[in-house]
Amino acid sequence: MIALLAGITTLGVIAALAGQAPSARVPGQVELPTTSPSLAMVVEGIGGRLERVRPARRRNRRDAQLPDALDRLASSLRGGRSVGPALVELAGDVADPLGGELRTVAGSLAHGAPVGVALTRWADSPGSSSDVRLVAAALTLGAEAGGEVARAVDRIAATLRERRELHAEVQSLATQARASAGVLALAPLAFTGLVATIEPGAVAFLVTTPIGWACLVAGLGLEALGAAWMARITGRAT
Repeated sequence: MIALLAGITTLGVIAALAGQAPSARVPGQVELPTTSPSLAMVVEGIGGRLERVRPARRRNRRDAQLPDALDRLASSLRGGRSVGPALVELAGDVADPLGGELRTVAGSLAHGAPVGVALTRWADSPGSSSDVRLVAAALTLGAEAGGEVARAVDRIAATLRERRELHAEVQSLATQARASAGVLALAPLAFTGLVATIEPGAVAFLVTTPIGWACLVAGLGLEALGAAWMARITGRAT
């Protein structure tokens, strides 16, 4: 509901700005509206926000692919392949966005880069995450030190799954907490509106007497303080 209201408000602002935009008259043609600077700023701001959201979604999709990809990698390692060839084979089997990044790693290996160097470049790339850095570090260690790399990869996949499950549970609890906080914040305002329809004299007392104004200001201040406190608590949960 909040997202719907925000969208309606945004569309209303854009429509209002568009209505205020001056028109460019072309001789012999229909009058065409020009884009006002305010409207351009609003559109640019929305576009910038979308550009910030898209990389985060891409990282989330990529990290969600990692556990299953590591399972395939472990199977390939058990089949006798080393880390480098196993990564090259995996790059051709995994869909984007993880597949694209693995193909970059495979391209570095094809040009003669050591496995550790190729994985370090992946871990240091701008779209990296803690999950990617963990995987890159473990595979680099396995490629350089040897040992039971497949078992280590299995453990990393299990760790990443546990992380995602815990993160999903935290997000669910945080969403419930935010919903409860919203209800608590809106309840006094809804109650005031209900009282205004049943007993208008009580509301008139609030807005026509000094004591009423003092109560109103104190109530709104405590309401704002409580809303900020609950927002801070629920914000820390994410």
